[in-house]
Amino acid sequence: MEEKIFAFWLCNLPGIGHRKKEYLLAYFGCPREIFFGREHHFAQIQGLQEKDRKLLSQKRTEDSLKKTYEEVCKRGISFVYREEESYPEKFRQMSGMPYGIYFKGRLPEQNIPSIAVVGAREASYGGRQIADKLSFELAENGIQVISGLARGIDIAAHRGTLKAARGKTYAVLGTGVDICYPGQHIETYMMMQERGGVLSEFPMQTPALPYHFPMRNRIISGLSDGILVIEAGKKSGSLITAEAGLEQGKEIFVVPGNIADSRYEGGNELLKSGAVLVTGVRDILDGLGLFYDCDVIERKKKIDDMLETTEKMVYAMLSLEPVHISEIIEKTGLNPVSVMEILLSMQMKHLVQAIGNNYFAIKL
Repeated sequence: MEEKIFAFWLCNLPGIGHRKKEYLLAYFGCPREIFFGREHHFAQIQGLQEKDRKLLSQKRTEDSLKKTYEEVCKRGISFVYREEESYPEKFRQMSGMPYGIYFKGRLPEQNIPSIAVVGAREASYGGRQIADKLSFELAENGIQVISGLARGIDIAAHRGTLKAARGKTYAVLGTGVDICYPGQHIETYMMMQERGGVLSEFPMQTPALPYHFPMRNRIISGLSDGILVIEAGKKSGSLITAEAGLEQGKEIFVVPGNIADSRYEGGNELLKSGAVLVTGVRDILDGLGLFYDCDVIERKKKIDDMLETTEKMVYAMLSLEPVHISEIIEKTGLNPVSVMEILLSMQMKHLVQAIGNNYFAIKL
């Protein structure tokens, strides 16, 4: 924890971006040594301006730093940096990833596939419906959905994911994690923290600045296993995300569109360059080499008609990803004895399977 607060301090310094942090770490070796550095040390580091050296040399105490960190934690904000095991493993395989990340809720789970869904802010009604539908189906198949909480395709993807009983979705922000931008998405912003998380490389209270959003796009692609593009214009931010994904070796998926509609111009160009054409969720799962049952949604609908009311409540909480019985009890509001009886009954009907110690999933 003591080492962590120095990493937290380093990531909170205004004007000290990714490249300058790397220069400092290369010279000093760790954030603690930077904290106790002197001005004549900083003068030897290339890339630092005079204002940077003055900032780094300012007097401060460990006690004040600990107090600041504790206040942030009390607000439900977590921080992780590169030397910690919980730092996203995908980032370790790429250059240019942030040294530290702030988040509310959770970070994407490392062992579960993730798809980034990106597209136009001024999306058509049809585009938003496609993003909602595909994101819901990805979530029903156990895939995490990552986007940027922006208007249009982003927010449709987040909301579509949250419609799935076990849907997990994450937003990478171009602000501090304590700021919901745009403000009208506050309800989704709050819900995501229960079913996923919001994260950012920018310190708290960082406002929405134009150059932040291309920076956050590399994180969206970096956290994903593939990128789904829906309605991307020729010079859109979505193409920046897709280009970052290509550089990172990610699979690019594109929903095709009308050649006369400028909102599809960028996506159609990606298709000409070899992106995977998407007409349904199976195209995405096949492209990732994932052998999930794409008929799980229809299967759940048919089975739902056969179940009693309380059975439906329990079954709705299940997916291909195992869920612990305690979570089923909490989400349904049913008492533990009833939940166990229902699960045992559905196991007898070959609808549900027990996996490990009190974990349950849909039986295929």
